[in-house]
Amino acid sequence: MTTWIPANATLFGQIEAQHVLVVEDSPAMRLLVRHILKEAGHHPVVVGSVPEALAELNVGAVDVIVSDLYLPGESGLDLLRRLRAQPGAPPMVMLTSAGEDRLREEAVALGARAFLTKPFSRHELLDAVFLASRPH
Repeated sequence: MTTWIPANATLFGQIEAQHVLVVEDSPAMRLLVRHILKEAGHHPVVVGSVPEALAELNVGAVDVIVSDLYLPGESGLDLLRRLRAQPGAPPMVMLTSAGEDRLREEAVALGARAFLTKPFSRHELLDAVFLASRPH
């Protein structure tokens, strides 16, 4: 039997709050994702590019990364490729506005735990972060 856990369970102390690194170049989307995560009890840190994400990963522990697929310069897939080679790298949730199956398959093959197409619901994002943070 599977136990359903609501996406906002962090609000009630049922799920440990996660340190989430959000890599998103759109200021509006960064704000939205940050708001959703913070409201649910998580600790989001937002950056706008892969180099900023790598710098943030060197600063402190991150439990989950939520990254846009399309970023200026290096892409979210590039970040996923880089982290895949590092032992103990945080799991990733990929976001995109394009529902391209080829990119979804590539992201999953590289180890992405979830792939959300924009627009996504609050519950989809929180569920993806929750599932990504669980042992694989």
